[in-house]
Amino acid sequence: MDGLKGKISSSLQGQLSFWLSLAIIVTSMGGGYFSFRGTLHEANEFQDDQLRQIAGLMQQQAPQTGLLITQSIEQSQDPESQVIVQVLASGVDKLRLLDEEVSLPPSLPERVQTLAGSRYTWRVFLRHLPDGARLVVSQRTDVRDEIASSSAWRTVFPLALLMPLLLLLINVLVRTMLKPVKQLSHELDQRRDADLSALDDHRVPSEIRPFTASINALLLRVKQSVDMQKRFVADAAHELRSPLTALSLQADNIRKIALPEPAQARMSELRGGLQRMRALLEQLLVMARSQESVIQPDTTIAMEDVFKQVLEDLIPAAEAKNLDIEVDTQRQAVFTGQLFDALMLIKNLADNAIRYTPAGGQLVLRASQGPDFLSVTVEDSGPGIPDEEMDRVFDPFYRILGSGESGSGLGLAIVKAIAERNGARLALSNRHDAQGACLGLRATVHFPLRSATGR
Repeated sequence: MDGLKGKISSSLQGQLSFWLSLAIIVTSMGGGYFSFRGTLHEANEFQDDQLRQIAGLMQQQAPQTGLLITQSIEQSQDPESQVIVQVLASGVDKLRLLDEEVSLPPSLPERVQTLAGSRYTWRVFLRHLPDGARLVVSQRTDVRDEIASSSAWRTVFPLALLMPLLLLLINVLVRTMLKPVKQLSHELDQRRDADLSALDDHRVPSEIRPFTASINALLLRVKQSVDMQKRFVADAAHELRSPLTALSLQADNIRKIALPEPAQARMSELRGGLQRMRALLEQLLVMARSQESVIQPDTTIAMEDVFKQVLEDLIPAAEAKNLDIEVDTQRQAVFTGQLFDALMLIKNLADNAIRYTPAGGQLVLRASQGPDFLSVTVEDSGPGIPDEEMDRVFDPFYRILGSGESGSGLGLAIVKAIAERNGARLALSNRHDAQGACLGLRATVHFPLRSATGR
C-alpha cells in the first residue's frame, strides 16, 4: 500500500487520475443520495395526491353510508392496486381494512396520515361529508414504499452505471493528454551523449513549455561550452604543429653534424619524443573532428577500398614487425556515410592491433554485409585486454599499465566517438582456444545500413 501511495504522489498522471476519480465518485455518490431522497419524497407525495383525488371523485358520486370498496387478497393480484374506499357513519370508529380492523379516532383532521394496524401500516386520507359521515381512502404503506423506492432507485441506476465509464474515460484522457510529455522523455532517453540539440516541444502542453524551454536553454549553454572546449583542443593542437615541425627539422639538421656518441644518443631520444608529440597532436585533431556535430555529405565506398587506404599508411609498421596481414571482405560489403569516419575508425583499430601484436603475429581485417547492418571486424594475435579493463580502454588517455607500448591512449576513444556518431555498435572481446588460452583481441563494429542521400 505504501508503494502505491508513493507512486501516486510522485506521478502527475497518478495524481490527476486519483483526484479526478475521487471527485467523480464523491460527486456521483452525493448526487445519487440527494436524487434518491428527492425522488422518494416526490413518489410519496404523488401517491398522497392519488388518495386525495380518489376521495374527491368518490365525494362527487355522493356515496352512501357504509360503502366499502376493496379487493380480496390473492396471489395473482397486484398489491399496488389495493386502494380501499369506505364511508363510515357518524360515531363509527372502526375501519375494515382487508382482514383486520383499525381504530379511527373521531378527532382526526382532514389530511393524509399514517395509521398502524395489527398486521400492516396504512396511509389514510379522511374527508368529512355534509351528513356527518366520513369518507376514508386507505392504502398499505409497504406497497407505497415499494413503489416509491423502485422509482427512486431507477434515478440512481444511471449514475451507478455511468460512474465506471467516467472513471475509465478520465484515465484514458489523462494518459492521452500526458502522452506528449512521455514521448519527450522517451526521446531524451534514446539520445546519444553527444546529441545536444534542442527538444521539439510543439506538441507539449503550454504548461510544460517553460520547463522544456529551460532545458533547451541549458542544452544550448552546454553545447556552446563543449564546442568551445573542442575548438580549444583543435586550435591548440593545430598551433603546436608548426613549432613541433620546426623542432623536428632542426633535430634532423643537427643529426647531420658529427656529434659525440653520448650527444647522438640524446638526440635520438629527442627525436623520438618529438615524433610521439606529433602523433599525439594528430590524434587530438582527429579526436576533435570525430566529435564534431557538423554533418558532411555521405559517400558510398566498398570496404575493400577502405582497407586498402588504411593499410597504405600502416604497412611500414606491420612490416617492421613481420606481421601476416589477411583481408577478407565480401564484394557487396559497402560503407555509406562519411569516408573520414570509416577511415579513422578502422585505422585506429588496426593501428592498435599492430602496436600490441608481437613480431610474427597476425592481423585480420574482415567485412560482411547483412540485411540490416555492415559488420567490420579487426582481429589480432596479441595479449588481449583483461576483462576488468575492457570498459575503461575507451576513456581518453587511458592506457593499460605494463603493456610496454607507447601511445596517446586516444585511439579507442576516437573509435568510440565515431561509432556513436554513426549509431554503430562497438564491441571488444578476447579470442580463446579450446583450452581457454587467449589468442588475441577481436574488435567488431556494426554499422546500420542507410541510403547515400543522408542520415
